[in-house]
Amino acid sequence: MELNKIAASILFSGLLIMIVSNVVDMLYSPEEYKIEHQTIVAVGSNEPQQKIEQVALDIGALMQNASFEKGKFAAKKCIACHSFEKGGANKVGPNLWNIVGNKKAHLGNSFNYSKAVLEKGGKWGYEELFAFLRNPKAYIKGTRMAFAGISNPQEVADLVSYLRQLSDNPVALPK
Repeated sequence: MELNKIAASILFSGLLIMIVSNVVDMLYSPEEYKIEHQTIVAVGSNEPQQKIEQVALDIGALMQNASFEKGKFAAKKCIACHSFEKGGANKVGPNLWNIVGNKKAHLGNSFNYSKAVLEKGGKWGYEELFAFLRNPKAYIKGTRMAFAGISNPQEVADLVSYLRQLSDNPVALPK
């Protein structure tokens, strides 16, 4: 009888956490994520004030300098939920073979995508992957992906470089 009480309290705790998480997601809706600009703050030694400058996030330059090996290392963050090999099994998330340049719900009926991903539509181009990997919940509101995102643009480029190579016919790099 005592074991049943413990199991029930664990299940109840999980349910309570899930409900609170969904309520918070409904109450907090961040603005649409934009990848066109990011803020760089530079502090000069001769100037006491900070200069704030808007610069374009140059995905082409980041991808030209991207490292496949660093991307393979960064992909270890994803391995708990995704598989990467050709014909690999789906886990909590879909298999990521041939994702770059493919449609967002690329596995069709063989994976149960969230309604938000299905409604988003389109293809996983470089800009879309950058926006999604930097902040998945902001790029596709309602996605089931629990990953918080990668803040370092070069790390995102490295990961996308790795994902790009997971294909029989890799997509050309952006200019």
